[in-house]
Amino acid sequence: MQFGANKGYIYVRAEYPIAVQRFEKAIKQAREYGVLGKKIWNTDFSFDIEIRLGAGAFVCGEETALLESIEGRAGRPRLKPPFPANVGLWQKPTLINNVETYANITKIILNRS
Repeated sequence: MQFGANKGYIYVRAEYPIAVQRFEKAIKQAREYGVLGKKIWNTDFSFDIEIRLGAGAFVCGEETALLESIEGRAGRPRLKPPFPANVGLWQKPTLINNVETYANITKIILNRS
């Protein structure tokens, strides 16, 4: 399945500098290994990740408030509909997941039928 995205964002609360450092290191390594950036594995596919720091507002756990914060505004929830899958980050369709979802991807793939 392809979504046509070429950029992803990791939103981290600024109060967690060690997490930010670890994400920065992991992203740098991924670029060095050729799994992030332009023409991944010598294909036409390009994808990169950018870290966005948040102010730690609890409300940014709500997906549309998170999008507002990534866009540089106060993290306040948007009225729904429209939902982020239709009108999300910078008014484009957006897939948004939390760290727990990503942490379980390997388990999901290994246990699929």
